[in-house]
Amino acid sequence: MTTLTSIIAPSNILTTSNTATATNKTVSGANNTLNVRMANDVSGTLPTTNGGAGQTSYTDGQLLIGNTAGSLTKTTLTAGCNIAITNSGGSITIAYDPPLSYSIYAWGPASSGTLGDNTTVSKSSPVSVVGGFTDWSDVASGYAFSLAVRTNGTAWAWGQANNGKLGNNTVAGDVSSPVSVVGGFTDWCQISASASTGHSLAVRTNGTAWAWGYNGQGQLGDNTTAQKSSPVSVVGGFTDWCQISAGLAFSVALRQNGTAWAWGVNTGGRLGDNTTVNKSSPVSVVGGFTDWSQISAGNNFSLAVRTTGTAWAWGYGNYGRLGNNCTGNRSSPVSVVGGFTDWCQVSAGSQHSLGLRTNGVLYAWGYGHQGQIGDNAGVVQRSSPVSVVGGFTDWCQVSAGQNDSFGLRTNGTLWAWGYNSSGRLGDGTTTNRSSPVSVVGGFTDWFRIACSLKGNQTLAIRATPI
Repeated sequence: MTTLTSIIAPSNILTTSNTATATNKTVSGANNTLNVRMANDVSGTLPTTNGGAGQTSYTDGQLLIGNTAGSLTKTTLTAGCNIAITNSGGSITIAYDPPLSYSIYAWGPASSGTLGDNTTVSKSSPVSVVGGFTDWSDVASGYAFSLAVRTNGTAWAWGQANNGKLGNNTVAGDVSSPVSVVGGFTDWCQISASASTGHSLAVRTNGTAWAWGYNGQGQLGDNTTAQKSSPVSVVGGFTDWCQISAGLAFSVALRQNGTAWAWGVNTGGRLGDNTTVNKSSPVSVVGGFTDWSQISAGNNFSLAVRTTGTAWAWGYGNYGRLGNNCTGNRSSPVSVVGGFTDWCQVSAGSQHSLGLRTNGVLYAWGYGHQGQIGDNAGVVQRSSPVSVVGGFTDWCQVSAGQNDSFGLRTNGTLWAWGYNSSGRLGDGTTTNRSSPVSVVGGFTDWFRIACSLKGNQTLAIRATPI
């Protein structure tokens, strides 16, 4: 058995177990493997020998490694490179997991600057959002505007500014590059953008929910119907909101206690409160369930998943978008048919739905006139889930738009199908697709995807090793 002692590193170098420091780490046992992730801003004073001091600086990507004999060796770790350190009769491997750069890419219609690339020219393949930021953590695509959050907790917007949907204290003046959402908050963690006239929703790490933009039907949840050009708090006093989703003139959200809430326009029963009356403040989705785990608002209907693995839907049911083998409206949750109890994510589009199971298989239902169901069947509607073709069993994230669909696989590739006007599928063409095609670029590091309920731009984040 080989034991390697005194692996000296500053406190901002993390081990895979997320401990704060790797100082004086002892690795023993038959495996003798320690994984170390280098921080991007390495600095500090380190000893040059065991028990000695003197080195005042070192380069990003370097680690001081010592053994029981007492000497320390400064070793440069290269991204993706494994280094074997020999100690007496054995060896230990230090696997370097490099820091990542998180950049936003966009494609599709760009008439209002929605792609954030400082132009108003539509693109049929991904282009980088300007600004030089490489720490994006969440994105949202709305009707002619885009939203995003950085890891420093700031929120940003670009595109059409009418009705205050950008949250930058204006109601006019389109912007084609990211501008900061006002308020001075540095703890935004999740964001959502709506279709049509446009409203925006976001959650802060303190569990409060906020909204801005158009408010004619109470979709901001602040007990008024007046539009706001800067964030206002959703009423109710709750400080445990954990997920939020903006639909067509309505909003849905989950709290940490597993309850689901909704507010805004309620035609067709899209709020799920057993009424069709508009609400300007949050009301509970009926059913008494306290185990909702994920929710998604579409144009005029909602989808959600419970921790039981069952999927549910409510609101407009035409074209079979609720997935309950019917086409009638429902003002309270009904179960998506199929008998599956392993749904893990759902996405509500304009008139179709996507659902992902834990086995990595992707399903779709609803209106498929532009191929957005992805079942190679052409112009047809489905009132119950059908499998998206391709035979893939490693889908991990989905996003349903107006007439288009997107899916991310665990191998980091991104796929699209459906309506392709203005190149919104990102495959370098404007040809409609009824089965998944790869988004161009050859990238295998896609991290997050968001498409618009109104058939506009698509946004995605790549996680690229630095």
